[in-house]
Amino acid sequence: MKIALTPTAEKLIADKLGDSPGMLRLVYDTENCGCGMSGVPGLAIVSEPGAYDVPMENEVYPFWIDKMQAVFFEEELTLQGEESTGTFRLDGQSQFYKSNIRLIDRRL
Repeated sequence: MKIALTPTAEKLIADKLGDSPGMLRLVYDTENCGCGMSGVPGLAIVSEPGAYDVPMENEVYPFWIDKMQAVFFEEELTLQGEESTGTFRLDGQSQFYKSNIRLIDRRL
Protein backbone atom coordinates (compact mmCIF):
# COMPACT_ATOMS: atom_id res chain seq x y z
CA MET A 1 0.00 0.00 0.00
CA LYS A 2 1.03 3.57 -0.71
CA ILE A 3 0.05 6.79 1.00
CA ALA A 4 0.99 10.12 -0.59
CA LEU A 5 1.00 13.37 1.38
CA THR A 6 0.23 16.87 0.20
CA PRO A 7 2.65 19.60 1.36
CA THR A 8 0.08 20.82 3.89
CA ALA A 9 -0.31 17.30 5.30
CA GLU A 10 3.49 17.03 5.64
CA LYS A 11 3.61 20.32 7.55
CA LEU A 12 0.76 19.40 9.92
CA ILE A 13 2.41 16.05 10.67
CA ALA A 14 5.82 17.67 11.25
CA ASP A 15 4.25 20.17 13.65
CA LYS A 16 2.51 17.41 15.62
CA LEU A 17 5.60 15.16 15.72
CA GLY A 18 7.81 17.96 16.97
CA ASP A 19 11.29 16.83 18.00
CA SER A 20 10.11 13.53 19.52
CA PRO A 21 10.44 10.28 17.55
CA GLY A 22 7.29 8.66 16.33
CA MET A 23 5.64 6.88 13.43
CA LEU A 24 2.22 7.21 11.85
CA ARG A 25 -0.49 4.60 11.87
CA LEU A 26 -3.57 4.53 9.64
CA VAL A 27 -6.42 2.81 11.48
CA TYR A 28 -9.93 1.65 10.68
CA ASP A 29 -11.72 2.46 13.93
CA THR A 30 -14.77 0.31 14.58
CA GLU A 31 -15.31 1.27 18.23
CA ASN A 32 -18.95 2.27 18.82
CA CYS A 33 -19.73 1.80 15.10
CA GLY A 34 -21.99 -1.23 15.43
CA CYS A 35 -20.01 -4.06 13.86
CA GLY A 36 -16.51 -4.80 12.58
CA MET A 37 -17.46 -3.95 9.01
CA SER A 38 -18.59 -0.41 9.90
CA GLY A 39 -15.82 1.97 10.81
CA VAL A 40 -14.07 5.26 10.16
CA PRO A 41 -10.48 6.01 9.18
CA GLY A 42 -8.22 7.49 11.81
CA LEU A 43 -4.59 8.59 12.20
CA ALA A 44 -2.32 8.16 15.19
CA ILE A 45 1.26 8.86 16.12
CA VAL A 46 2.71 5.83 17.88
CA SER A 47 6.04 4.86 19.40
CA GLU A 48 6.15 1.51 17.61
CA PRO A 49 4.00 -0.47 15.17
CA GLY A 50 1.38 -2.90 16.44
CA ALA A 51 1.95 -6.66 16.43
CA TYR A 52 0.06 -7.12 13.15
CA ASP A 53 1.09 -3.91 11.42
CA VAL A 54 2.70 -3.81 7.99
CA PRO A 55 4.52 -0.82 6.49
CA MET A 56 2.93 1.50 3.96
CA GLU A 57 5.01 3.16 1.26
CA ASN A 58 5.63 6.85 1.92
CA GLU A 59 8.60 9.02 1.01
CA VAL A 60 8.55 11.26 4.08
CA TYR A 61 7.35 9.43 7.22
CA PRO A 62 7.12 5.82 8.37
CA PHE A 63 3.46 4.78 8.03
CA TRP A 64 1.96 1.53 9.31
CA ILE A 65 -1.41 -0.22 9.06
CA ASP A 66 -2.82 -3.37 10.64
CA LYS A 67 -2.79 -6.01 7.91
CA MET A 68 -6.37 -7.04 8.82
CA GLN A 69 -7.61 -3.44 8.44
CA ALA A 70 -5.82 -2.85 5.14
CA VAL A 71 -8.70 -4.54 3.26
CA PHE A 72 -10.89 -1.50 3.98
CA PHE A 73 -8.64 0.81 1.94
CA GLU A 74 -7.45 1.08 -1.65
CA GLU A 75 -3.84 0.32 -2.55
CA GLU A 76 -3.03 3.99 -3.29
CA LEU A 77 -4.20 6.70 -0.91
CA THR A 78 -3.70 10.45 -0.61
CA LEU A 79 -3.70 12.33 2.68
CA GLN A 80 -4.47 16.03 2.37
CA GLY A 81 -3.95 18.54 5.15
CA GLU A 82 -6.61 21.12 5.99
CA GLU A 83 -4.59 23.99 7.45
CA SER A 84 -7.59 25.98 8.72
CA THR A 85 -8.77 23.09 10.93
CA GLY A 86 -5.51 21.20 11.51
CA THR A 87 -7.20 18.02 10.27
CA PHE A 88 -6.79 15.66 7.33
CA ARG A 89 -8.79 14.28 4.42
CA LEU A 90 -8.17 10.75 3.13
CA ASP A 91 -8.87 9.93 -0.52
CA GLY A 92 -8.36 6.90 -2.72
CA GLN A 93 -8.29 6.81 -6.50
CA SER A 94 -11.97 5.91 -6.70
CA GLN A 95 -13.44 7.26 -3.47
CA PHE A 96 -13.30 9.78 -0.67
CA TYR A 97 -12.91 8.09 2.73
CA LYS A 98 -13.23 10.84 5.33
CA SER A 99 -12.46 14.46 6.12
CA ASN A 100 -11.82 16.13 9.48
CA ILE A 101 -9.53 13.30 10.57
CA ARG A 102 -7.58 14.29 13.66
CA LEU A 103 -4.02 13.10 14.24
CA ILE A 104 -4.00 11.60 17.74
CA ASP A 105 -0.69 11.37 19.62
CA ARG A 106 -0.51 7.92 21.26
CA ARG A 107 3.21 7.81 21.92
CA LEU A 108 4.28 6.35 25.22
